[in-house]
Amino acid sequence: MFKKSLIATAVVGALSASAVAQAATVYDQNGTKVDIYGRINYMITSGGTQDLTPGADKTNGSEFQNNGSRFGFRASHELNSDLSAFARMEFRFNADEVNRDAMQVRNSFLGLKSQQLGTLTIGNFDSVYKEAVTGVFDNYENEGWVTHDGGSTSSRGDTVAYATPVFNGLQGHVQVKHISGNDATVGAQDNSSTTSTAAAVTYSWENLYLAAGYNQSKDVSERGASYGGGGSNSAGEDIWGVSAQYKFLPNFSARVMYEELGSVNEGASASARKEIVGLGATFNYGQGNLYADVYDVSYVGDISSNNPWAIGVDYRFSPMRVYAEIFDEDASGENIDDSLLYTVGIRYDF
Repeated sequence: MFKKSLIATAVVGALSASAVAQAATVYDQNGTKVDIYGRINYMITSGGTQDLTPGADKTNGSEFQNNGSRFGFRASHELNSDLSAFARMEFRFNADEVNRDAMQVRNSFLGLKSQQLGTLTIGNFDSVYKEAVTGVFDNYENEGWVTHDGGSTSSRGDTVAYATPVFNGLQGHVQVKHISGNDATVGAQDNSSTTSTAAAVTYSWENLYLAAGYNQSKDVSERGASYGGGGSNSAGEDIWGVSAQYKFLPNFSARVMYEELGSVNEGASASARKEIVGLGATFNYGQGNLYADVYDVSYVGDISSNNPWAIGVDYRFSPMRVYAEIFDEDASGENIDDSLLYTVGIRYDF
């Protein structure tokens, strides 16, 4: 069971078929299936890093907040015994107060999936680099995940991805994001369209999961072309990363990750992250999970490395869960108050 879940984490195509805790089937006829799913998620936060520069906004006071509440539709149609078409539409909304803000279009895409030929995904989705490499550290309801790519880097829009079939636990993933030069002033700069690519390789065997990946994160700041959806990493191009996860016991797993920027953009902030090493673990105590991670982060400039850390626990009574988390960004610098960020919340999946 663990092996299957690891493979699913690594496959971008599996986004169309990933398990949603309380999804309800609203149509299932003639090979076509449509599910509706979502969540309401509220949290109260207090603390965190505060800019003490005169005139800066207060950010570390207590606050009741919406935390990624959303709903979506997921559809699939069996074209034959091996090939199926799929689609997903997902929307985020602010559920903690009356408002008239438009909903955010989240991961929405379509594609084809075949056990023999692989999976083709087109549209707006998390990067294959994140899904394969850094996603094993994506365990927090709020802050606590430190990475160069949380899913939006060179992805989430105008993107095509392909995942190979699984061969003895080994799987390859590639994607290309199109970056258009339209709507820029003609002749002022290079207005030609371009692309940014990403790739990853994953391997699962018994209780072991391994991944290696690359995200080009192409810098187009000096071009007329501009990103749609997600953008590049502002600090630099060529993100490289590896990660591993191992299930030592039926209810205990540990993980490790290394990321670095291959090149730094001119004018990048001295406080931008250059290298990230992560170490973490998750313990399932029956009614929920206890999870913790610690990082060693070095920077582009001549700044001492720091060690962010996070710990959290949730208690689940399906379809609801409550959670509590603590995150220490371990920020340093002038006019910075680095305090612990506390989060408590409640989430209902449907």
